[in-house]
Amino acid sequence: MNRTYLKHEFLITARSMKNIPFVVFIGVLLLCYCFLLLPNEQVKETFYPEKTKEYLTMLDAEQQFRLKKGNTGIVLFSGMPVYANNAYYYSLYSALLTAYEDKNYDRFLHLRASYLENNVWEYKNDKEFFKDSPFPGKDREHAYHQTMIRFEDYLSNNRPITYGLLMEKTGLQALQKFLLNYGMYFFLFCAIFFSSDVLTRNRKNRSVLQGLPLTWYRQLNLKTFSTFLYTSLFAFVTIVIAVGLISIQYGFGYLNLDVPIMIAQQTFTREEYDVLSMGTFIGIMAVAMLVLVYLFTRLTIAIGLLVKNEWVVLIICSALLFLEQFYFTRTTRTLGGIDISLFPQTYIDFGKVVTGEKNFLLNVETITMTKGIVVLLITVLLLEVCVWVLSRIVNKRRFYKIG
Repeated sequence: MNRTYLKHEFLITARSMKNIPFVVFIGVLLLCYCFLLLPNEQVKETFYPEKTKEYLTMLDAEQQFRLKKGNTGIVLFSGMPVYANNAYYYSLYSALLTAYEDKNYDRFLHLRASYLENNVWEYKNDKEFFKDSPFPGKDREHAYHQTMIRFEDYLSNNRPITYGLLMEKTGLQALQKFLLNYGMYFFLFCAIFFSSDVLTRNRKNRSVLQGLPLTWYRQLNLKTFSTFLYTSLFAFVTIVIAVGLISIQYGFGYLNLDVPIMIAQQTFTREEYDVLSMGTFIGIMAVAMLVLVYLFTRLTIAIGLLVKNEWVVLIICSALLFLEQFYFTRTTRTLGGIDISLFPQTYIDFGKVVTGEKNFLLNVETITMTKGIVVLLITVLLLEVCVWVLSRIVNKRRFYKIG
């Protein structure tokens, strides 16, 4: 009976006239991202050949002018060898342009990495980079260290260097960036949307409900599990399709690729960084996603028992999902005098917890992956108790007003 009821609930969710248009909409968004947004995405390391040609033309004209005037030595006012510096940059960017046009990305990487190794100011002096950040200098240097760690991985492991790999656009890299940013929020909102009506949709079949040989609490558990399975399957299929479409364009990537992580928050130097393999990162995120999807699916059941309206459930659960966004700042370290690491909403953006990005943003060391799992599991346990208690107070007869 349990299996039959579980299958029945799963199929209702899959065939829901509310969910089907939503899934189609997500499919359209997915195609737009894979074929429009990602190909046109610009990052710090994006190379602009036309701008480079303009720069080289301008630099060549300046060099010819200085050579004609005999101004090839040190500038007395600044003490800088401008002519020699210009010659170096002309040679460097000419070589980068040639390597880019020839699609010799291995040479391009060697040239770029060699230049950046001794020029952190390429990042720190870029005023457009993190221009809206409250701590732009800190964020720019952080991005510099992450870039150098990635470049070292590419070079030391003798990987075939492609444009997609350099720009972090391979299938696995795109997935990693998505999960590191708003991917978890996306999938959790889907879980809330799919499960918001699992209780109210049965009101049209009150007579059938009355004769089901299942306890009310068992039905709630089976409804939770069916929606959890549907959301997990939806997330898996979405990821597989997205990674597949991106891989066709830029390659699949490597599971042993290094993902930079921060292990301390003291000096913000290179010594406080470590690496995690891409495969390990994705594996951890998969486990965290399953825990969080179950948590929010169970949350919709608890709230649904109280409010009995699917749209109110959707609004309340969505507000709880994005709760952190209402109070989060780069200096928010406590909430009501309590360490922010003790609140479950801190760990919704779990990718930033895994990489140490959350600690970096807040300049703390209390937000850890282990603590995150413990806090989320305790939250799940408390939700289970709430659902059990509510199922006794708001029983099936009272919820559906049977009889």
